[in-house]
Amino acid sequence: MESFSKTLDTYTGSYLIKRRKRRLLWGGCILVVLVLIGAIFLIAGKSATGEARKGEKTIAKRAVLSDWQKRDWDKVLADCTSSLEAKSLDPFYLGFAGLSAYYEASELPDGEEKNGLVDRCIVYLRKTLVVTESGRAGRIPRAEMEYVLSKAYYAKGASYYDSVVKYMEASLSDGYLGDDSREYLAVAYAGLGDSAKAVENFELALKRHRTDLLLIAAGKAYIDEGKSDRAEALLLEALSKSHDVLAREKCRFTLAQIYELRGEMSKAQDQIELVIGENPESADAHYRLGLIYQKLGDAVRARAEWRRAVSIDPMHVAARQKLAEKL
Repeated sequence: MESFSKTLDTYTGSYLIKRRKRRLLWGGCILVVLVLIGAIFLIAGKSATGEARKGEKTIAKRAVLSDWQKRDWDKVLADCTSSLEAKSLDPFYLGFAGLSAYYEASELPDGEEKNGLVDRCIVYLRKTLVVTESGRAGRIPRAEMEYVLSKAYYAKGASYYDSVVKYMEASLSDGYLGDDSREYLAVAYAGLGDSAKAVENFELALKRHRTDLLLIAAGKAYIDEGKSDRAEALLLEALSKSHDVLAREKCRFTLAQIYELRGEMSKAQDQIELVIGENPESADAHYRLGLIYQKLGDAVRARAEWRRAVSIDPMHVAARQKLAEKL
């Protein structure tokens, strides 16, 4: 009996120990499951909260379009920038942010603020073109974004003329022709030294409108092409149209250049003297007249004109250099 009792006690004790272990094991498993479920709900809750916060930052597209129609560029830019914090690659917000940045910049004087807006325009529009697979970003045609991007690069200066050409040509290829598309192309090609392309685009631009400055720019391009007769005709037309003193001055300087190239020094001198007649305080005119006198072999009059140029503009470097030379 004792043996049996001991055996029973031993068995019962072993069973109870095993049962306790199983209970502990199951309890531990349940605890782990509960922890995992809690973690899942916590993550889901955070995700939902994050989405809700993002949603709060996203401005309704119809509201952006309403402000766009009102030409409230600052509001459109602010709302699109805020929305891009939630949807960083949304082509609608990227596109309208880029366009509004450019139009806001175009209303500002030159300076850091304007330059900053132009840079933002370029970043937004380039991103839009990358993420936009179809021909439109929201309601903005791809070709119009390329057109504005080209003009934004033009605003950054001559060192970006290659990008001006790239995006304006792309805009034309994609079917958009702005009123000034050909002008931008013509000036950019001229700056890049491609006079043939410059002349081609100037002629197309002149078919749309013939302003004095456009005629003068086209005339200069024709000089570079070695077509002085066509250049002269355009410049004379510009003179007949323009009442702006500075525009007329540029025109006469360019005509004088043509006549000098032809060896017609008296006609070149006449043009410079006409500039001085309209604007006696033109330091450039006196400097150029001095150059003509130098070519004619009259050193005394040449130096007198350069001294006059320096008296008008003490910082006129070219005139000062001439006065330092021995003739």
